[in-house]
Amino acid sequence: MKNQYVVLILLILLTGCQKQNSTILPKKPLVQEQEALTKHNQLRAEHFNNAPLQYSLKLEKDAQYYANYLAETGLFTHDPSNLQNKYGENLYAFSRNTQPNLSEIIQKWYDEKIYYHEGSCQNGKVCGHYTQIVWRNSKRLGCASAQYKKGRFKNGYVSVCKYYPYGNIVGQEPY
Repeated sequence: MKNQYVVLILLILLTGCQKQNSTILPKKPLVQEQEALTKHNQLRAEHFNNAPLQYSLKLEKDAQYYANYLAETGLFTHDPSNLQNKYGENLYAFSRNTQPNLSEIIQKWYDEKIYYHEGSCQNGKVCGHYTQIVWRNSKRLGCASAQYKKGRFKNGYVSVCKYYPYGNIVGQEPY
């Protein structure tokens, strides 16, 4: 009988010490989430006050998955599944071997504002990152980064922010 208790106790201890496989992602430090969310909402507040974004761990997970894909393949292109998921997306890649600063990246996207006039982008310029940031109907945000393993940005980083629902709808104004 004593041996049965010893075996039972060992089984309980060993089971508790085994590595658990889980599909749930560990929560990132609140600082990164808050940094992206605060910067977006600060910039959106310059246009309107009643449509702040909320941070989404689901969007962050999807952004991380896609950032990892870009880093592994060396590509820099938008996620083809965005349309079916109703996601908007902003991408930023750089070749520096330093961790990305989300606030600086978000500000660079927003700075495209100078090219946006009267419902359209100045000819030959890019302003879709700006309009996605301030798209009033977008409600949620998730951002992530990954380090490139190959390609022209090798050892640099790619940052991905996903928005739900997407913006930049032809014929509609962002705010």
